[in-house]
Amino acid sequence: MPASPRSGVVAGWGNAWLAGLVGLDDVITRVHEALGSNAPHTLGDEPLVLGLGALRRAGAERLRLVLPVPGDVSSLPGPADVNQDALTAGEALVVIGPTPPLALVPSFVVHGPAVEGGLESVHWQVLRASRVPPPPSGLRAADHELSVAIRQTTAALIDLDIASARPEVLALLRDRGEAEPGPGLGPGYPPNAHALLARAELLAKLLELAALDDGAAVTASEVSRRTAALRGLSAAVRRAYEAAYDAFDPAYATR
Repeated sequence: MPASPRSGVVAGWGNAWLAGLVGLDDVITRVHEALGSNAPHTLGDEPLVLGLGALRRAGAERLRLVLPVPGDVSSLPGPADVNQDALTAGEALVVIGPTPPLALVPSFVVHGPAVEGGLESVHWQVLRASRVPPPPSGLRAADHELSVAIRQTTAALIDLDIASARPEVLALLRDRGEAEPGPGLGPGYPPNAHALLARAELLAKLLELAALDDGAAVTASEVSRRTAALRGLSAAVRRAYEAAYDAFDPAYATR
């Protein structure tokens, strides 16, 4: 999982734009800040700015981020081929408002050699969905799940003596500081959504770090236990992302 889903910033600022709280230029600026200022991002067959305009004309009222994985596809809008595309991408956006609803499924293209810092562009395909899936967990429930997952993962890694191999992983788990969230949320999101997003982004970085090797785990049993602990944390991080980006309420823009 990347430190922040590429589609998240489109949801976080696209919702503010659809509610009339920011201009379209603000959305494009934030997307380029998050994903790369020089990369050619597209939506449908058009540049992102034109693609977003087409969504509004189609009746878009709200964007919902979904982060599916095999075995956890309840947030997907169907049909089966759309779900499979979203699973392959690991993320998608559900466009609420049009009838039928739409799904935006990204693909990623790297321009230039990766060793030279090649740019990545994101291309969202516009697909017809079957339904609007149920909303994700609320902020409080997602925050609680994340806290429980942190405690369980910390206990498992200490038991496996992972700290001796990668103390920075344990340090991130124990970090209770006020992390600053990335640029993903525009006006209209409550403070606890910003706080939850910041925690999720911090823990996603931990998961990236932990994925580099097996830590201090040596036997197959230890590797399996470590993998299970990190899988549980990854699921909680995904749900925290979904809850934070879905917590848009225009009333908060005036507070």
